[in-house]
Formats: sequence, C-alpha cells, structure tokens
Amino acid sequence: MMEMESLQVLIAHGNSETLQLIQKAVRKLGHQIMGTVQTGEAIIQACTRQLPDLVISGVKMPDMDGIRALTLVGKDTPIPGIIVTPKSDLELVETAALDHIMAWLVEPIRVIDLAPSILLVHRRAAEFAELKQENQDLRAALCARKTIEQAKGILMKTAGLDEETAFRQLQKMASHKRMKLIEIAQAIIAAEGAFDLIQKD
Repeated sequence: MMEMESLQVLIAHGNSETLQLIQKAVRKLGHQIMGTVQTGEAIIQACTRQLPDLVISGVKMPDMDGIRALTLVGKDTPIPGIIVTPKSDLELVETAALDHIMAWLVEPIRVIDLAPSILLVHRRAAEFAELKQENQDLRAALCARKTIEQAKGILMKTAGLDEETAFRQLQKMASHKRMKLIEIAQAIIAAEGAFDLIQKD
C-alpha cells in the first residue's frame, strides 16, 4: 500500500462513543483531527471556516443527515467524504447521489477498514481534481466522475488492474489519442456494450 501524507480530518457523528472511536482510529493512522462535531450544521460551519482534506461523518444527526451536509458543503468545492453508517441505513447511503461521498463503512468501524478507505478516498479526490481541471463546470465534472468510475471498473475487470493503475491507464490512453478523459471513458463503456451485444448474439 502506498504511503500518504498526513491529512486534516473533520469527524462528525451524533454518537459520542462512535465519535471518540473514529477519532482514536484516525490519530492511530497518523492523520490530524481538524475538529469533531455532532450536527450537520456544525459540519457546514467547520468547512466554511477551513476546508478539511477529508470528512468522516455519520448519517443520522439531530438536525440533518451527514450525506445532506456533505452535499451542501460540496456544492462549490467537493470535499472527500467517508460516511459511517449502521447496517440498517446502508441502503440510504448506497442510493444517495454519492457525488460527494467517495466511500462508506458499516459500523462498528475498525482501524483496519478505515486505513484503506482513507487511501481510496484520497486517490479518488486527486482524480476528481484532475477531472475538474478538464471540466471547469462542477456538474459536468461530477457526471464525468461516474462515467470514469465505470470505465475504470471495466479496465480493472478485463485487464486485472488495481484502481490506481486503471486510472493511470485511462490517462495514458487519453494522452496518446489526444482525447479528454471523459471521451476515452465513454469509448471504453461503448466498446464493452458492443462486445456484450456480440456475445449475446
């Protein structure tokens, strides 16, 4: 697993015990705690004062759920987010737009699960920053991210690549063909669709 720098993390959860547990896990992984809050409004206020590198948030809070708070915060500048959820709320998290939430963990969380999630989210955020540069419009960039995730999945499955290598492969192909990342991703998805049709015949 690649090394990564220490991140500034904002932690939000309605349950004090879970909040402390996440705090302990984040510290153990060598990251800095930017703050701990227990409401959705407090997430928004904290992010307005200073943008964290990552937000780890619960779903249910007294005023609004963590997903909505992250979506509101991310309207102008998406902040990488990990949602921590009880199994009973998993469907809610999965069906949420997931534009600003890049990973989720089912409670009770363990340090062993949190480490790869933080790394994954950090990588996806870096990829998204590149996409946003390519697509100045945030909405287009969010839409492009979903297409690129799909194309990455195809490359991972067909070529046996890990997520980071699949993304780099997309970048190489785009550069070689002088196309945008989104265009190369759409071409890969279309090619897989055509291949599926041939197989069905």
